[in-house]
Amino acid sequence: MNGFPRKLGYASIMTLLSLCPTVLAEGPPTTQPAPVEAEPEALRFAELPKNFGWLSSPDEEPRDLFDAASNGKFDLDFRPRFEFVSQDGFSDSYAMTARLRFGYQSKPYKGFTWLAQMEGVLPADTSLYSVPATGQGDPARAPVADPRGIELNQGYARYQNGELGLDLKAGRQRIVLDDQRFVGNVGWRQFEQTFDSASVKTSLGVEGLELFYAYVWHVQRIFGDNGPNFDSNSHFIHGSYAFLPEIKLTLFTYLLDFKGDSPINSTNSYGGMLTGKLGLDELLNVEEGGLALDYRVTYALQTDAADNPVGYLASFVAADLKLGKKGLGYAGGGYQLLGSDGGAAAFQFPLGTNHKFNGWADVFLVTPTAGLQDLYVYAGAPLPWDVDGKVVFHKFWSDQGGADFGWEIDALLKKQINRNWSMLTKVAYYQGNGAFADRVKFWLQTTYKF
Repeated sequence: MNGFPRKLGYASIMTLLSLCPTVLAEGPPTTQPAPVEAEPEALRFAELPKNFGWLSSPDEEPRDLFDAASNGKFDLDFRPRFEFVSQDGFSDSYAMTARLRFGYQSKPYKGFTWLAQMEGVLPADTSLYSVPATGQGDPARAPVADPRGIELNQGYARYQNGELGLDLKAGRQRIVLDDQRFVGNVGWRQFEQTFDSASVKTSLGVEGLELFYAYVWHVQRIFGDNGPNFDSNSHFIHGSYAFLPEIKLTLFTYLLDFKGDSPINSTNSYGGMLTGKLGLDELLNVEEGGLALDYRVTYALQTDAADNPVGYLASFVAADLKLGKKGLGYAGGGYQLLGSDGGAAAFQFPLGTNHKFNGWADVFLVTPTAGLQDLYVYAGAPLPWDVDGKVVFHKFWSDQGGADFGWEIDALLKKQINRNWSMLTKVAYYQGNGAFADRVKFWLQTTYKF
């Protein structure tokens, strides 16, 4: 105890006590905290890690083209589905099909990548439904457009340059433009629609600008390699500019020539679209209510082209408004006019994802020559157990003559179980009039992908 006084006076004790609050406030001498290891990612049932499928770390830069090709990423998409169709004039159909899509994509090396992806569809029993486009199944049963087969779904080389906002692709590729009304992948069917084409997309370095062009020499449609696919000499020209988050203008030209495979669908379409999202919280003086109004207005003209045997000029008008509140759901409605030229021919969408529009019962995948008017309303909301629900009502009549085409109600339930696994069920009930037969369709499917 050398150097430490054995006895302290009253004044010394009081001095030490007066220093205690300062010492307690400052705490012990600071030291560098030990590094905390990141906890492993918590996975839910049947969920895979985010970077699953890579043959090496996704953040590791490839040394050369060979390294990029040999250390890429596998992807898989497995979708079993049951579809029931009851349609006047046919026996009921029961289509139990499973789609497997499997692909491999290289790592990017100096902007270059490539992708190869196969897909196959295996029905449990093709005699329980019919596929008129391929001749498979029982022709007495209601049509279901999911044939047996295997095909190359996508296979392309790609170059991207972020500084220039440039994206080049050549080969079989998925092309989805806007809301897929004119050009889409028809992703609801088991085989999807892809395009043998050369495409370029660029922003020219201008924020909010997007320009797109594709030359298409073949359309691989939804019926597999053995189906009626289209050889093509077609051009997609598309440009958009977002002036503000609330206003985006899109202009497009689609010049379609399907040669001898489908001359009736060879058309030229020219049009434009206004879209935007209006936040209403400030306007209505509410605090972060998440209230917003989405709008979409489209106008287009279509003429016959190439060897189309019918000469016509028809217009397309569409408007949609959707009011939504975060966490509560949304409600909306709209109108579509698929015009007719005197009843001789009507506006068509040979490359659109038409199942999304004019009712899920697929009565109007091909527009009647008298044209079509569709007035619809819809609503959607989150439901218990993290299920999302939606219901849609359509009323149809012709453009030429205003004939009653009936009505339809559609409903959907879907649940995202985790980022790899989802489930969906939906139903469509169409009450027809005249030449359009009543029908009911029901689907139950699950999808697992990474």
